[in-house]
Amino acid sequence: MKKIISFLSGRIRVKIFAALIAVLTVFFILIACVSEPLLFYVFTRNTYGSLTDVAEAIDFLVPGTSTYYFDLYALAQNYGINFEIVSSDGLLIYKSSGNGSAGGDDHFASPGSMSPEYAGMVNSAKYADKEFSYPNFEIKKMVATNADYFVYNREISTGDTVYVYYPVADVENIVGVADTVYSIFSILIVGLLGVIFFVLVSRLTKPIVEINGITRNMAALNFDRKCKNYGADEIGELGRSINTLSDKLDATLLDLNDKNRQLEKDIELRLALDNARKSFISNVSHELKTPIAIISGYAEGLKEGISDDPAIIREYCNIIMDESSKMNELVLELLELSKLDSKSQDFRPDYYDIGENVSHVADHLALQIEDKGITLINKIPLSLECYAEEDKIETVLNNYITNAISHCGGKKEIILDSADAGNGCVRITVFNTGEHISDEDLPEIWDSFYRADKAHNRNTNRFGLGLSIVKSIMTNHRCAYGAENVENGVRFYFDVPTGPDYYETV
Repeated sequence: MKKIISFLSGRIRVKIFAALIAVLTVFFILIACVSEPLLFYVFTRNTYGSLTDVAEAIDFLVPGTSTYYFDLYALAQNYGINFEIVSSDGLLIYKSSGNGSAGGDDHFASPGSMSPEYAGMVNSAKYADKEFSYPNFEIKKMVATNADYFVYNREISTGDTVYVYYPVADVENIVGVADTVYSIFSILIVGLLGVIFFVLVSRLTKPIVEINGITRNMAALNFDRKCKNYGADEIGELGRSINTLSDKLDATLLDLNDKNRQLEKDIELRLALDNARKSFISNVSHELKTPIAIISGYAEGLKEGISDDPAIIREYCNIIMDESSKMNELVLELLELSKLDSKSQDFRPDYYDIGENVSHVADHLALQIEDKGITLINKIPLSLECYAEEDKIETVLNNYITNAISHCGGKKEIILDSADAGNGCVRITVFNTGEHISDEDLPEIWDSFYRADKAHNRNTNRFGLGLSIVKSIMTNHRCAYGAENVENGVRFYFDVPTGPDYYETV
């Protein structure tokens, strides 16, 4: 089965088609490689026949007759070939080239030019390797024009010699045109046969390609596709075997997946509980370590009677009470966060005035704000109706404003404002002047016990559980929340729905 799948995965249709096209292309390329020299040979042989015909026709003519020169002229024009007649002592008697009439003076040797053109020709270097088995036939170059000519010579009955010329370039041009026509024809044939091959190969390999796709789906655990009835041959039998295997694997894997899902849930739950326990122990231990150490130290000092001064004793007691209060506050926050994360409480939103709620929280924190010399500006109007859990949103407001008090600097201003957030929500913002939160810390401040101060200073850069509680409350409300650095400070925000329709759309 593995060998079959491996073979099918190689795109057998493409391989067969490519092999056929490759063989066809190589065949035409091989023919193209031999066609040019072969065509040159064929046209050279035809040229030799034409030149011998002209020479025989000249030998057949009778010098001195009234039509002799006209017949010579007609031969040159009809065959498109130049020739010259040379006497036995090498003097030019007649040449066909010339622009005059058949018997014009330019066809005869002038007193100053008695030598024939053949006498000035040399062997062609370009065709030096060409050997012809035809008698009295050769390729010569005319030095004056640097052109190559086929030359045939024949001694005629008068004892003179006829030299017949034909440009090699004309034969080369004909060969080039024929080669071009052959190339175009070959491309068309390859294209046409390629289409025919593609159709035939597609039909022959279609069952194999479909089986390949089905087995690939099976490898991906998808058993929906089934093999068609491909007949009674080996491919048809293979298709039926694959269908049987697919059905059995599908039933087995469905049962196995159900058991695996349940096992994964159990493992995930166990890991989540284990991670939560480790995180809780680590964070709570760190947060409680310092106040416990302080309480223990001061209590030991009181026990040992470190001082008889009532003021010092009172100071020690105040410190112990302060640290105990911090520990109590931490425990309460932990309990609140635990309830929110576990969703053990029912979600019961209702209409209420968030503007009034903001004023109540601001009044409650007024003493802290005044002690730190902070100016609070509340721009949130009264009678701003929203639809949420009032006590939870009040916790969000309290944590945001408390956080702003802790980190307020510069002009020491806190500005509360509201705006339409769209999507059926109003956005509440809490801005405080002071230093920006670093970009790397912004996404992390919502984690429990996160400190921007990596040295874990107890007095600065602390975010504790307040923002973690905000995150859980806003997640339960399915509303946006966040923080961003703005000019002169930091702005925290959260959205509150204005009606129950919001919870039906998110």
